[in-house]
Amino acid sequence: MLQLIRDRAQGWIAWVIVGMIIVPFALWGINEYFGGGGDVSVAKVNGVDIPQQELQRAYLQQRQRLQEMFGENFRPELFPEERMKQDILQAMIEREVLVQSAGNSGIRVGDEVLAATIRDIPAFQEEGRFSQERYQRALRMQGLSPRGFEQQLRRDLMAEQLRGGITQTEFVSSGEVDRYLADKGQTRKVGLMTLSSKPFEETIQPETAEVERYYEQQRARYRVPEQIRVAYLELNAAELAKAVAVGEEELRQRYDAQLANYRTPEERRARHILIKVDSGADEQAVAAAEATIEELQGKLRDGGSFEELAKEHSQDPGSAKEGGDLGFFGRGVMVPEFEEAAFSLAQGQISEPVRSPFGFHLIRLEAVKGGETKPFEEVQEQILGEIQRERGEQRFYDLADQLANLTYEHPDTLETAASELGLQIQETTAFSRSGGTGFAGHQKVISSAFSDDVLGRRNNSEVIELGTNHLAVLRVVEHIPEAQRPLDEVKDEIVAALKREGGREQAETKAKELLERLLAGEEPAQLAAGQGIEWNVHEVLKRDSREVNPAAVQAAFRAARPKEGGMTAERIALPSGEQVILAVLGVSDGDPAAATEPEREAARNMLQQAAGQAAYESALVGLQSRAKIVQ
Repeated sequence: MLQLIRDRAQGWIAWVIVGMIIVPFALWGINEYFGGGGDVSVAKVNGVDIPQQELQRAYLQQRQRLQEMFGENFRPELFPEERMKQDILQAMIEREVLVQSAGNSGIRVGDEVLAATIRDIPAFQEEGRFSQERYQRALRMQGLSPRGFEQQLRRDLMAEQLRGGITQTEFVSSGEVDRYLADKGQTRKVGLMTLSSKPFEETIQPETAEVERYYEQQRARYRVPEQIRVAYLELNAAELAKAVAVGEEELRQRYDAQLANYRTPEERRARHILIKVDSGADEQAVAAAEATIEELQGKLRDGGSFEELAKEHSQDPGSAKEGGDLGFFGRGVMVPEFEEAAFSLAQGQISEPVRSPFGFHLIRLEAVKGGETKPFEEVQEQILGEIQRERGEQRFYDLADQLANLTYEHPDTLETAASELGLQIQETTAFSRSGGTGFAGHQKVISSAFSDDVLGRRNNSEVIELGTNHLAVLRVVEHIPEAQRPLDEVKDEIVAALKREGGREQAETKAKELLERLLAGEEPAQLAAGQGIEWNVHEVLKRDSREVNPAAVQAAFRAARPKEGGMTAERIALPSGEQVILAVLGVSDGDPAAATEPEREAARNMLQQAAGQAAYESALVGLQSRAKIVQ
């Protein structure tokens, strides 16, 4: 059962990965999706085009996200373009199938749901709240129109509703939960012997002819890829800001002009007694509530305890049991009538009866904190940073257009732009199309440097946007063609490779022999001792055991149950070159009755998710089989 769940989990993880690729694409790369034009179609789903331009844009955006995610560890060869494009296209097709099916099923997304979804997107928020200005600015930066963005988001929400309707309706029985817990809690008695390839490698001495033959057969492995070195100018607002000098007098002037920015918000702690009055109450009910609050006011004047009267009489269920204590709150939290009264009281003072939409209140101010202005010395560095950032950005904007113009007008040199703008020309070490480190690790840099215009025609690149207020222009200063490394240079590498391969082959041969002898009935400990290795028995091996290689743990729980008094055994080849002979000597199932209720609930949820994902994948296959998809 656990293997089935793992298979389903892999499907679930695959969907999450696809979602990571497609959802950002849907949010940030759709400005051409709704336009007309003559864009070439890469696929059609029931007559609806998926444009080539959209696929290319989604690919470039995903590649950039991967580069930003992995930073200097990004290796382009691990993400081949054709494979990525095929995966993205398949996800786009699946999403189109879902959207069309959702529409045919009558699923709709109303304007209120759409608006709420947009408000909840962090990219459109400032200080946790939706910002219309930020929303419009973000769309403009991506070349999107609100109409196009909202139309595609509506489609995505329709697809997610359909998917949720499938995945969230699966049922899991108590028997299935019991079987899962028994399987999850299962332990196994396992014996292991590990055979290293190192001793075999030491006996191998490749002949010269063998080395030469290997070199000829593997020439492609010993080629130095094409490389280039580039010179570049970098314009970074953050670096420009560091060079801005600001005197103390100017800092103090900014401080005095913006004192309100350096004042901590005032907060007040209060208690209250509430006698409720409904908004639609008649005069008689209002008069009765007012009489009650005045009676309580009189008891307070006579020395009554505010806390005890609140506990006994206050009709605010949230604070009454705490003696009316509301804790600390700032302005804008309470209704205006309550706030005005609370912020007009002196500490310890009790208000006159206050009428609010909730009823009548008596308020006592308990404490005040905040409202102080931070001294200049405390915020001096903050002000300095603000001024430096502002001027750095202004300097950046002043230079950005000049950088673009000068490097375009003088396409064969960076010297002119460097001299006029006061920038320093920097150079990278040689790097290939797989990229290098630092500046050469940016995918935009790699793509630009190896482009026909920059590498082929030796022109300056266009301005490259490396981040927020961070630009660069580069040019190739050296091109190193692909070359074959001579045999003398790689001889030691080849000898090591031949020894390693030969050692692993011999270790595998010996391991197969040992497995046959073990299955034939030889005593394991003696068999291992004859090879100078150990036979280790783990009486209680769990699925999450760390004392055994994970590959061996997986094999142990994948193996069939042995018969009573017998064993099941197999050979495992580890990536390190080691060979493991593994024998399962016994199996003990977990006890479902020992599981706590939270453990059972977690198991049920996990099984429901796996079952829901399986149902969704099955439904998706059915929908795709009935759709007319042309690629």
